[in-house]
Amino acid sequence: MKKKKIIIISSVIIVFAVAIALYFIFAKDNEKTSKPKNELTQEEKIKYHGEEVTFKKYRVNQEFILKIPELFVEMSDDEVNRRYTNQFKPGLIFTNDEMDVELFVHAASDALTNETLRAFVDNYKTTVGGAEFTTDEIVTVQNKSVAKLNYTIQNDTTKELHHVLFFSMNDKATMVDFKYPSERSKEWDAICSYTLKSLEFTK
Repeated sequence: MKKKKIIIISSVIIVFAVAIALYFIFAKDNEKTSKPKNELTQEEKIKYHGEEVTFKKYRVNQEFILKIPELFVEMSDDEVNRRYTNQFKPGLIFTNDEMDVELFVHAASDALTNETLRAFVDNYKTTVGGAEFTTDEIVTVQNKSVAKLNYTIQNDTTKELHHVLFFSMNDKATMVDFKYPSERSKEWDAICSYTLKSLEFTK
């Protein structure tokens, strides 16, 4: 009887030891294969003119975060006033050295909720004359509806690509637009995609 009890205890110990070993093996494998959201692996590093692009977190109005390429600087008020002479004037604009690429954030006074987002985007499309729309969808980011609208449009000198996000903050419309010349899409597509995918709401 005593011998049988020893055998049972030994078996339990062996099974327990095997279970622990398997747990650490799988945990180690998961650690190798998984990566945090919006973190780039070595193979995914984005380069611009052969140099690796780094990004910095920018918090907008304590409400959301975007990862901005460090290639960008904030556009001065004088330059904003020179470029945007009509009624529409973005509240925050980042640009590159050549000032032919822009990322702007605009908090509008228009009322907007998750329920009215589709109608809002459809109405916006009617205001962009001559645009060729390539993406028009609504996705969910942290339980908030976000509209993604991509289009090309011809301006005075070149054709521009616009990658736009619309969403509601405090029941008002917020617009994020990353735009650049279409002939420079190979340089900016990956940077734009990473920046817009980094959208993170903080409230």
